Amino acid sequence: MVALDGTGVTIAAPRIARSIHASLGDLELIANVYLVVLAAGILPAGALADRVGRRATFVVGAAGFGLCSLAISLSHGVGALVAFRAAQGLFGALLQPAALALLSSTFPRERLGVVLGIWGAVNGLAVGLGPLIAGLVVQGFGWPAVFLINVPVAVLAVALILVAVGESRSPPTHAPVRAVLGTRAVRWAAVLVATSSFAVFGVLFLLTLYLQNVHGLSARTAGEWLVTPTLAVVVGAPVGGIMAERVGPVWPVITGMVAVAAGLIGATQISASASFLHVAWPAVLIGLGIGVWVIAAMQTIVVRSAQELVGTASAVQQAASQIGGVLGIVVFGAVMAQRVSAGLAGRLRDAGLPGPVVDHVLGSRSLVGEGRSPLPRGASPQVADGVRAATHLSFLDGMHKAFLLSAAVIILAAPLGRLLGPAGARGEPPGPPDSERG
Repeated sequence: MVALDGTGVTIAAPRIARSIHASLGDLELIANVYLVVLAAGILPAGALADRVGRRATFVVGAAGFGLCSLAISLSHGVGALVAFRAAQGLFGALLQPAALALLSSTFPRERLGVVLGIWGAVNGLAVGLGPLIAGLVVQGFGWPAVFLINVPVAVLAVALILVAVGESRSPPTHAPVRAVLGTRAVRWAAVLVATSSFAVFGVLFLLTLYLQNVHGLSARTAGEWLVTPTLAVVVGAPVGGIMAERVGPVWPVITGMVAVAAGLIGATQISASASFLHVAWPAVLIGLGIGVWVIAAMQTIVVRSAQELVGTASAVQQAASQIGGVLGIVVFGAVMAQRVSAGLAGRLRDAGLPGPVVDHVLGSRSLVGEGRSPLPRGASPQVADGVRAATHLSFLDGMHKAFLLSAAVIILAAPLGRLLGPAGARGEPPGPPDSERG
């Protein structure tokens, strides 16, 4: 529910705008207030789950999320939608770390690899399929149905948790986040989780723009093309969990990082008219690598943290993922903008375009940065083709450079995987935080 509502609402935005007469700024607020509140609430919610009970926190989060979804589906104004989306983000923040903490406190630590692999696979599937599912639901039943489908899911989740899972809580701990991050392996695992999100969010951001604005695919077809790397994550996550159980986290993390770097380097060969296979094979390599890498790092955070702090540890992992995702979009976008600024004029001159056309395009770099062609009014077909080709080449230059830089960062960061250490990776009880060692 949480992942689907984070990505799927963008597909419903045009229908929402027409239904409640929302402006572009209103739509951005409706989408972003959920994500901002969700990100801000994760760490406090993890500590709360440890203190008052993981099952209780999960039940409140799931029930509140379902009720807010129902309220959103019945709303008819911008103010109500923004308010209920903010509340939905707050309940989502309660739900996410409590869910992972319940798994960590319910299953033996030596079995957590497979468990977290399944959890990560479902989460990755929801993120990847969110826009596609939302598109089908909106087209068939209208935008309120995107939120209304959460209600039976929430009811079922609450019922199953109350029947099948016992309560677990811990005594109050001073500075629980500091306690979790006091162990070196956990600190570096959080860095590696953030790095994985940095890569995957940045890649998806640029690939989505490429598929629609350069390759010319519809939003629905672009979503279908991106299902393939999503399924690769679904396959890679359980594999990463099994590997981490059997050999510890070090080699799964490093192997996954190398696979992602190789996929990014392969993606630098994508052209403006690349076939599905030319886009799919590096994307699949990236997806498999991310699945193996992130689950092994996630398991380190959970297993190497004290049992009484699994809620806070889960929140640390998810906060690291959120931060990495935001940085990925910002950095990849900045690299794109810098490359467009540096090379656009040369591409336009190489196309033999007249000076006024060049000046017009150079004044529309924001469009070029998205892979779109800022055509001057009344442009001839020859000029239009030249502008389009130069714009697409500039976008590809920026995308390829962003992929190369990301691959370089990942290769340089791969040795950090060794700092996770074999101790605690297969379910052994963690030692005391570094700050408590003599």
